[in-house]
Amino acid sequence: SQSDYFQATRGGGHGDYRQIVLAPASLQEIADLTILSFDLADKYRMPVMILGDGILGQMMEPVVLKNTSREPQAASHKKDWILDGCKGREPRMIRSLLLEEGALERFNEKLQAKYREIKDKEVLCEILYGDDSDIMLVGYGTTSRICRKVVETLRKEGKKIGMIRPKTLWPFPEKEFKQIADKVSAFLVVEMSCGQMIEDVKLSIDCKKPVYFYGRSGGGVPTEEEITDKLLTINPKR
Repeated sequence: SQSDYFQATRGGGHGDYRQIVLAPASLQEIADLTILSFDLADKYRMPVMILGDGILGQMMEPVVLKNTSREPQAASHKKDWILDGCKGREPRMIRSLLLEEGALERFNEKLQAKYREIKDKEVLCEILYGDDSDIMLVGYGTTSRICRKVVETLRKEGKKIGMIRPKTLWPFPEKEFKQIADKVSAFLVVEMSCGQMIEDVKLSIDCKKPVYFYGRSGGGVPTEEEITDKLLTINPKR
């Protein structure tokens, strides 16, 4: 299921810290985002989590391994923090617990500035039919694949349904959701849980538009028919 969204995006430890969370929806994306995760972890010196789900972990799909001969981004920039011996330079001390008065607060402020940079530069999401939809489906991972099929089917019937898929769960695509909220009348969040990402959707749009939810828990998987039936209960009004 997708019941570990809170654990991944909110963190389970002490401190004002964040971690980058990537949400693939296919085995190709798992491969591509794994390469990206190493680059991001090295660039920002922080953990990066790839949040898959049980279905992705058990399916078989063709995968093309891209850029396998490229020089990693990790090798392309100077690292002034590695411990490689201090001959000819000042020693480096790598630590996160600073006991001098005010030092730890200044260190936390430095981290927060880094997190703001990540939110500005590293957001990934996919938008389908964002310009003319009345209702936008929201899903990530396996549920986004099901939502995509629902959108394709209903579009053929003339219904104005679109989809927005976060590929980074943190940083969450807040700006993209705000822009979409100005164009649509409602959102329907679909998750394999009792509802966790729905909180980030509501926060991103400042609750300016209705946000509905459909979910299955305990390993249950929403079907196209169930999502379509839920959509039919929503009466979009701008």
